[in-house]
Amino acid sequence: MSRHEFTLVLDHTPTDDELDALFEAGLDDSTPEFGPRTAPVLHLHRDDESLASAIISAVGQAEVAGFAVVGVRTENLVTLKTIAARTTRTYESVRRLANGDRGPGGFPAPMSGDGYALYSWTEVARWFAEHYGIPDTTTRYDRIIAAADHLVRARHLLGGDTGQLSALAS
Repeated sequence: MSRHEFTLVLDHTPTDDELDALFEAGLDDSTPEFGPRTAPVLHLHRDDESLASAIISAVGQAEVAGFAVVGVRTENLVTLKTIAARTTRTYESVRRLANGDRGPGGFPAPMSGDGYALYSWTEVARWFAEHYGIPDTTTRYDRIIAAADHLVRARHLLGGDTGQLSALAS
């Protein structure tokens, strides 16, 4: 059994009674954080067989306590400026790689559109490692957290009824 650290994003700020409900649901290994300018979150330090099972059990316990979990906190979404800093390249160099004006092509597509592009750091880091020999500093933990965030957000978007779409995760 290993200790896993991660942060769940909740759908609303807990009241005092709801904080008790979280504790009673089994989230006594969490520390809530909330305020007027931040999304309410639960920081967890959970002993479990795997990170995935730790996240799944914590999401279930939060739901038992009356919350919807709307995400798993991750640093995966990054701008071209952040990519430039992490790869020690200029912004213009990274922008041209992303646009296909330079390099081998196949730069990962942005995860967002309409003017302000955000990219998956785990995908971009892998691409730079493959094409430029820059060490991929992401870990299995980073990839699981990023994937869990996408899955939790999709589940919330669908109101918990993932139906046949759940097969996409397997």
